[in-house]
Amino acid sequence: MARNVKRNEPQKTRSRRARFVQSVKRISLAVSLIVVAGLLGLMTQRATDMPVQHIAISGDMRHVARDRVEQVLTPRVAEGFLLTDLAAIADELETLPWVLDANVRREWPGTIHVHVTEQTPIARWGVMSYINQHGDVFDGDTFERYDDLPLLWSEHSEPELLIEHFKLFQMLLTRHRLSVAALNEDRLKQISAQLTDGTEVQFGDKDFAKRVRRFVALLESEQSGANHAIERIDFRYESGAAVLRKNQKFAVTAVSQQQGGQ
Repeated sequence: MARNVKRNEPQKTRSRRARFVQSVKRISLAVSLIVVAGLLGLMTQRATDMPVQHIAISGDMRHVARDRVEQVLTPRVAEGFLLTDLAAIADELETLPWVLDANVRREWPGTIHVHVTEQTPIARWGVMSYINQHGDVFDGDTFERYDDLPLLWSEHSEPELLIEHFKLFQMLLTRHRLSVAALNEDRLKQISAQLTDGTEVQFGDKDFAKRVRRFVALLESEQSGANHAIERIDFRYESGAAVLRKNQKFAVTAVSQQQGGQ
């Protein structure tokens, strides 16, 4: 029995040492985690308290004043660099007239960068609004430099419908070197247009696409024959059109089926 006890003593000693080493390791790991957590907490606190040191504003801003953008930013960046709500800033900036998009981001160590994209008007909508490059209506201050843009207005339909009519009409006029100066829909759904050369066109309240094509067919027939300046055209007929030439009376002109008539 004495021999067995002597042989077991080294094993027990090694076991106690192993347990001691493991305990030391666990304690060391716990202490390390506590230290790291404390450091992270301290760094996070310091980062949270870090102020916004600089505001950078970029973008081709012809209609939006820089100080107006700064008025939006100033109260929101007071909470610090990390706590500044970038999405809220972007949302508020995009409510400003002429702002299409606002991109807001952080740049270390303490800069809030704002890039503003303005609306690009392609036409006027009524007196105080515009239509942008995406076909959306937006409000904005009037500027003389946009007085030559096409003027669209509808007393009946949503803007989208008249805008689609405008796009079709303008596309078909391009090859004839003409442009739409104005397109209007009254409360009776009667659509009328004025071209940049002064020609007035009445399309009526139905079949707009067909009547536009009849108008283009009439233009092509005019170009192939004697060119008499047209003052007004009325397409509110099942086929053909009433044409008033400058210094002349109305005359009904037929437009054949092959030329795009009904």
